Amino acid sequence: MDKIKVMAVLDDEVFKAEIKRKLTQEDIAFVGFARLLEKVTDKVRGILPDVVVIAGENEEEALRCAREIYISLQGCSILFLRAHIELEFVEKAMQAGARKVLQMDCEPRLLMENIQRCFALERAKAKNSGLQIMRNSSKVITVFGSKGGIGKSTIASNLAVSLMRKGKKVAVLDLDLQFGDINLFFDVDPKDTIGDLAQAKQSLDVETIQSYMVEHTTGIHILCAPKSPEIAETIQGRFVEKIINTIRPYFDYIVIDTLPYFDDISITCIEQADMILQIITLDISALRNARISLDIFHSLLQKEKVHVLVNRYSSGIISIKDAQGILDYPVNYKIPCDWKTATASLNRGIPIILDAPRSPIGRELINLGAAILRDTAAKQQVAAKK
Repeated sequence: MDKIKVMAVLDDEVFKAEIKRKLTQEDIAFVGFARLLEKVTDKVRGILPDVVVIAGENEEEALRCAREIYISLQGCSILFLRAHIELEFVEKAMQAGARKVLQMDCEPRLLMENIQRCFALERAKAKNSGLQIMRNSSKVITVFGSKGGIGKSTIASNLAVSLMRKGKKVAVLDLDLQFGDINLFFDVDPKDTIGDLAQAKQSLDVETIQSYMVEHTTGIHILCAPKSPEIAETIQGRFVEKIINTIRPYFDYIVIDTLPYFDDISITCIEQADMILQIITLDISALRNARISLDIFHSLLQKEKVHVLVNRYSSGIISIKDAQGILDYPVNYKIPCDWKTATASLNRGIPIILDAPRSPIGRELINLGAAILRDTAAKQQVAAKK
């Protein structure tokens, strides 16, 4: 059974940790945050949560946000958390489309029960009216590896091409901000990068962001990493989050290449993701780091998004079964080891899928995109039947 997708809209970082602490039920998946003082409807339409929890004391903004969500997203329940509840506010909240108002310090059990109740009522309403709630949305895939040099960028660039070949509109964000080299995999020399976008201090509408992206000959849009590593320090998680939220409605898939460690940027990419593609290789060092990463994903309430991919797979001392035992987590995909084809493809600046589609590695990379599309379609079908 699919989990109940819960998104939080808030005006205080303290609330963020508090809400995460409360949402521990196995049938509830926490899918992201938005800030109350920013326009959140684009992000909501991109993620399509089942329940939105609005937490904050800015009454005017909270009610405005609720009204916009209620109007723009059919089938989504709205629940308020407030430090102090006044009868007048409850009445206004109901008029804005909310189903429930709870105390911020309510017990986790009470919050989760109300989330489940709101979700069930909305589904029953849709079923009784014969209304089908559409769950087609853009998907953000964050490609993460907890060790450098394991082929993370190779996977990210070829996954983007695989999805594009299936008729999807795809964007690639290179958020390995110090040494990102996605541009080399596509043989593009960007005039502008995310660093230039950050320094320009322009309003972040989709037209502005796209003007800083490179359109590859395949039609894939790429936002490249800064050309100088020191510029990375000027880019914050909030800025990255706003970019993702802004372009979500305009692409079917957004593929993000990240840093090989946890910082403000990579955690933002993880929290914004619909899928986290954890890249590993079959060596003790990579498996140790991946096991630690899975524990961190769990603490961030993001572990249910993780799909593990073994890159450079070949039979050796450590098997897939051994890796699953070490990780205590299933392996979902594997890409064979083919240094010669991968290196030649990178040197030519042509993704493997386009350069050597009939090679074993090329076929498996094509299959990776197809498998992700099948998984997405299956989840949407299950959601549509509820």
